[in-house]
Amino acid sequence: MDISRLINPRSIAVVGATERPGSYAHTTLLNLIRNGYAGTVVGVHPTRQEVLSFRCVPSLADLSQPVDAVVIATPADSVPGYLLQSRDLGCGGAVVFAAGFAEIGNDRAQVELISAAGDLPVIGPNGNGLVSVPARAALWGDAAQLPTDAGPIALITQSGNIGVVLLAHRQGLGLHSIFSVGNSAVVDTALLIDSLATTDGVRVIGAYLEGDGDGARLAQALAKCAQNDVRVVCLKAGRSSRGQAAGAAHTAAVAGDQRVFNALIEEAGGVLVREPVELIETARALAIGRRDARGAAVVTCSGGDATLAADLADDAGAILADFAAPTLQALAALLPETATATNPLDHTNLVWADTEAVAAICETVALDPGVGHLLYVQDLPPGLPAGPRSEWDATRAGGIAGGVRAQLSTMLVSSMPGQEPDDAVGGLASAMKAVAALQLPAPDPARLLQIVDCANQAPATVGNQYLAEHSAKALLSAAGITVPNAKVVTNSAAAAATAAVEIGFPVAVKLSAPGLLHKSDIGALALGLTNPEAVEQASARILQITDLPADPELLVEAMVDPGVEIFVAAHRLGIVPCVVVGLGGIWAEIMNDVAVIPLPTDSNRIVQEIGRLRGAALLMGGRGQQGYAIHELAQLVVKTANLLMDGHLAMIELNPVIVNNSTAIAVDAVICT
Repeated sequence: MDISRLINPRSIAVVGATERPGSYAHTTLLNLIRNGYAGTVVGVHPTRQEVLSFRCVPSLADLSQPVDAVVIATPADSVPGYLLQSRDLGCGGAVVFAAGFAEIGNDRAQVELISAAGDLPVIGPNGNGLVSVPARAALWGDAAQLPTDAGPIALITQSGNIGVVLLAHRQGLGLHSIFSVGNSAVVDTALLIDSLATTDGVRVIGAYLEGDGDGARLAQALAKCAQNDVRVVCLKAGRSSRGQAAGAAHTAAVAGDQRVFNALIEEAGGVLVREPVELIETARALAIGRRDARGAAVVTCSGGDATLAADLADDAGAILADFAAPTLQALAALLPETATATNPLDHTNLVWADTEAVAAICETVALDPGVGHLLYVQDLPPGLPAGPRSEWDATRAGGIAGGVRAQLSTMLVSSMPGQEPDDAVGGLASAMKAVAALQLPAPDPARLLQIVDCANQAPATVGNQYLAEHSAKALLSAAGITVPNAKVVTNSAAAAATAAVEIGFPVAVKLSAPGLLHKSDIGALALGLTNPEAVEQASARILQITDLPADPELLVEAMVDPGVEIFVAAHRLGIVPCVVVGLGGIWAEIMNDVAVIPLPTDSNRIVQEIGRLRGAALLMGGRGQQGYAIHELAQLVVKTANLLMDGHLAMIELNPVIVNNSTAIAVDAVICT
């Protein structure tokens, strides 16, 4: 679906044109006037010949030629008819403001809208429209004042109000466009990202999302961003309902949909943020910065800012450079005696308003071979008198000039939102998140396309049938995953004791039945049994539990040598299939120390991600302790992922997997088909 005409419209028709203040149509026409839209505008009204000096026609059919954008500002029941007319006329796309569709449960109305639209791109319904700064076109339901110049940032929002506040923040500085997609009936986030990734002038795409959407299509769009070095920043609110399919197991709580979504964005080199101001300010920082694996240098005139910058860099995972000896020597000659040559660097107020002194300091820092990012931190309090204002400007100018001399652009940053100098990033946290992302290798489009292929293999519906444990372990064993030596007996404590003798003590006895997940909750297991009598007594007790299935089966299996308990899961319950690994056992949800990796994956990637866990030292032999069988664990994780995909399963949860010095064994297993 081609939305290029809608993104940059040269002609617009406003259906429902009126001079009634406060209406969507009237507001849209006023927006076009106040922002200097130079294209053709035609109103559509059955009786009016003119509205706000714009010519009107009785119907879309009376247009002399198809327009690039049709704004439909009429009630919901009229929308399908206007969309059908727009499509038949060959228009470029439409914006639909009206509510009253799927958001209130009126799915039939939304289906009719989709059918009428066909291949016509539609923004909405139940949205606030779109803004294109290059075209000076604000097809927007609220009053909009566009920035004078188009910037490199395109924003997508599933909330109209979030779009309003993003457009208003700092008068839209840096914006290229905003799309309030509402219900996303026709044009959704994935389609917009895919189109914006190759739109002239777009360098960063920011998105506020409430639903996941289609994972394969989103990954495809993110791959296109990676191919074109278009950076991505995302604010994801809420959780989808699909994770409820795994609600009976630990998987949903440990690595549900939100975490899988985050993992996909991170695979694409995207930055995840938590509030709207971070969304837009991080986007600004990503637009300013360049990719460079070297460290960041922070220069400021405040000890407090320097300390905060260090803390926030650590929080974001941004690497601060260690200055080389020649840099330290040069700084010692440039800095006041009261200043210390550290990074972050407080040059003190003894060089305040001395543009050349600040420039020399910043140039020296920027020329350090370990510095790839230069940040100069300064707020600009509003309402300063002319004299003090000139001093603030002179100081800041030195920071900029120093970067220019060193051929390393300076990222201006304010620490206090609302006190940003022009072109500065508002907030150290946003700046540091962007720097951390830009220090990483560029995302690999080929890797993202592999995720697309895997996501396209996912079943159309997610199942909710859980296998009995012995059946699950049979599948695991067939896939080459090590499980304890075991036997299954039916409704007989004596047979369980005989099986235990054949296996060898100590053993565990468990009730094994389809849908039975948490055996300990009903007392349906016994561990560490060391003789036949203990096995028979425990089995008899389990078989007396009320509401057992007919002919209940007992799983008798060998106890596993002690080791570290690990949580492993593979599932299709999120936006893309993924595998999860982390510290596990009964503490899996509380510890919540896991890595989530979109599929496909391999052993090297698994080992790498295990090394990033907070508890990695426990597995890898920290503090002089012997390491565990990490590579065997990684192979088990990969085999679990392959079984999920090859077996067309919904979820596999292994909790715990016992990892000792030589092997990794899946002690407990849940499989959802």
